Amino acid sequence: MTVARQCRWCSAAAAARRMPPRSHLSIVHLGAAHDAESEARARRETADNPRYVWRADRPRAEALSVLAGSRLLLITSRLEGGANVVSEALASDVPVLSTRIDGSVGILGPGYPGYFPVGDAAALADLLLRAEEEDGFLDGLRAAMAPARALVEPARERGAWRDLLAELASRPGGAHLVAGAGPSR
Repeated sequence: MTVARQCRWCSAAAAARRMPPRSHLSIVHLGAAHDAESEARARRETADNPRYVWRADRPRAEALSVLAGSRLLLITSRLEGGANVVSEALASDVPVLSTRIDGSVGILGPGYPGYFPVGDAAALADLLLRAEEEDGFLDGLRAAMAPARALVEPARERGAWRDLLAELASRPGGAHLVAGAGPSR
């Protein structure tokens, strides 16, 4: 029996290879490679896999534009690292498929239906096929994300900052901290 070792970047590529010929799936992978070997593998995968393209590290504005134009966001992390992009997906109303890692579960909740086991390309491919072919699947993911959307609402964030600053200002010497007039260190 041959066992392929899965790495962070290749779960998505491996899932793309498992898609049936009728699929129109295309995966655009943004993010810097962790080392030269990973970069070489990502470049080879891009050359060999017509459903996968690695664009490396991109400026934030470009990454947000790609996200906003996508039907789905994939988080294939083994550890943390996805919480910021999950927040961006919430703000952009883009459904998420994610490994069951603490950062995603902490934001989307333990019952979110878009999780798959770390490194499980077959489970990811099954979810991707559902997203592509099953009526209502993406809408169901969006609905499941709704409770978390409040976390990224600008009015809520402004209110949280206002409350924090007011709390700091109410402490002895806090007005200097908030106003920036405190002693330099």
